[in-house]
Amino acid sequence: MQNVLTFTKTLILLTVFTAPLYTAQSYAHTEASKDAVKGKESQANERSLGTMSVQGVGAIDVTPNAYSVTFIVEEQGTTVSKLSGQLENDLSSIVSFLLEEGIEERYIQSMQVRLSPRYNNTPQGREQDGFTLSREIAITSTDLENYDRVLDGVLKRGADRIQQFNFVNMGEASVYQKALVTAVADAKNRAQLLAKELGVEVGEVVAISESGGNMPIPVVRADTFSKEMSLSLPGQESVNARVNVTFNINQ
Repeated sequence: MQNVLTFTKTLILLTVFTAPLYTAQSYAHTEASKDAVKGKESQANERSLGTMSVQGVGAIDVTPNAYSVTFIVEEQGTTVSKLSGQLENDLSSIVSFLLEEGIEERYIQSMQVRLSPRYNNTPQGREQDGFTLSREIAITSTDLENYDRVLDGVLKRGADRIQQFNFVNMGEASVYQKALVTAVADAKNRAQLLAKELGVEVGEVVAISESGGNMPIPVVRADTFSKEMSLSLPGQESVNARVNVTFNINQ
């Protein structure tokens, strides 16, 4: 019985003195890890000489494969309900013609309707003289060879004027993404060129932002529209993308 009590006391003493020893070792290990991290951060800060910002530009040449045009259909009079009926008749005639020309229904859009009062200047002052009811209709077609015939047909069927005309590329979104990738590569090349001349190295990317791009397609408005358009088809255009990138500068 005395041996059992002696063994138990010994076990308790070992437990009491061993636990603090383990805790102290763990604390020392944790502090050492923190010091190592701080050391790495300090080294990184010592290597970094600041940042550099560059702009990358990407351009992809494309040939427009479609055209987009917006017409204005307009009616004037004193009775809104009558104007609305006339406008609907014009739109129905125009849409039927466009479908006959092979333009898909999903590429025909009837858009905003506007109702505004009309005024005349008289000796007695400015007086209202009825209303103007108008609506936009926009179409897109890949039939570039016959676009002049489509424009003539729509104008003959009630459209009052052409609001806007552009040549477009139906795959513009994917082309722009390619231009964006090219712009990023250009930014990296510019940064490396500058770093080489300065005797430093390009570090990690700190920030990157898209600064916009464009696809310059010829735009023809109603006041410049003429039959001469039918004598020429669009040539190649450029889809542009730009990015701003900031890099760390390392020794």
